[in-house]
This record gives sequence, structure tokens and C-alpha cells, in this order.
Amino acid sequence: MFLYNGNNMDNTGERREEVCLWEAMRGGEREALETLFRRYYSPLYDYGINLVANANNVKDAIQELFLKLWRDRASLSTPRSIKAYLLVSIRRILMDGKKRKRKRYQRNRKYIEDAFSRVFTKEDLIVRREIEEGKRERLVQAINQLSNRQKETLFLRYYHGLTNREIAKIMNINYQSVKNNLYRALKNVRGIMESIPNSV
Repeated sequence: MFLYNGNNMDNTGERREEVCLWEAMRGGEREALETLFRRYYSPLYDYGINLVANANNVKDAIQELFLKLWRDRASLSTPRSIKAYLLVSIRRILMDGKKRKRKRYQRNRKYIEDAFSRVFTKEDLIVRREIEEGKRERLVQAINQLSNRQKETLFLRYYHGLTNREIAKIMNINYQSVKNNLYRALKNVRGIMESIPNSV
């Protein structure tokens, strides 16, 4: 939406110039909004990246902030320091985003932890064909030897049929970590199962 050219602002007449731009933006002048965006993009980005360490999230938050300013311009008052106002606003947007993400992750974790007790039992294993009781016991043992991350990955992949990318989002890990978890988990389970005579 906006273009950033990295212009820095002179200290001379800073307050006066800020207020003029702000009032012009409040009055509906889009060029004033774009000037404010160009002027404050760099300090907002530098501050934001120290809060969340995710460039895309910071860029999205800056866009969201200036879209909100434009949408609510008629009801805005003129802050004592526009720069401070923008920094506080970007922090609020980023922190709200982190809270939502954390709550979503906690809900997913609780759901998965609750489900483990149902899924990884002798009566409700991923392997749904007929297996002798001894082999069932060994399979349960094999799964129980996995790390929590590996069990969670197996559960999401084979019980819910999710893709690796979907699992990465739910578990808040990268795509390669999902692949590694699956590979190690399956290798561990397969090794134990292959040691059973006449395994299916």
C-alpha cells in the first residue's frame, strides 16, 4: 500500500512539522499519511523487530497501524509526541498478536495432550488392522518411547491426516523439524516392530 524510501527527519522544527502532517492526515490528506509512513517506518520496524523477531509480523503490524490511523483519522486527537504514540501503538498491535498466538498454541497443546490418552492406547492405536496382543503391546511400548514432540507429530500426521506444513503451524516449529520428528519417530517404531517375529 505504502512505499518506504528511508527518509530521515531533521530535528529542526520536528514538533511543528509533525503536528502539521498529523493534522493534514486527520483532515483526509493521503499524502500526509504516506509522508508519516515513510518517516516513521524505520524506527517502527527497528523497535518492532526487537519485540517479536519476525520481519513479516512487524511489516504487517506497521501496515495495520497506518490503515487504522487512516480509518480512524476523524476521531484522533493530536498526541504530545507522534513518534511516541506510534511506538506505543505498534507495540500494542504486536503484543496483542503474540497473545492471540500464545492462546491458540496453548489451546492446541491442551487438545493434543488430552487426546494422547485416548489415541495412544491398546484399544485406539493408529494401526487399525488385526494385530496379536503381543504385537500391540510392543507397538504401544515403541510409541511410548518417543519424545513428546515425536508423539505429537505422529498424532497430527496419522490420526488427523494433517500435512507437514499444517503441523508446523500448530506446533509452532519449522517445516524441517516436522520432517525430522516424523522420520525419527517412524524409524524408532519400525525398528521395534521389525524385531517382532512374523510382524505384519
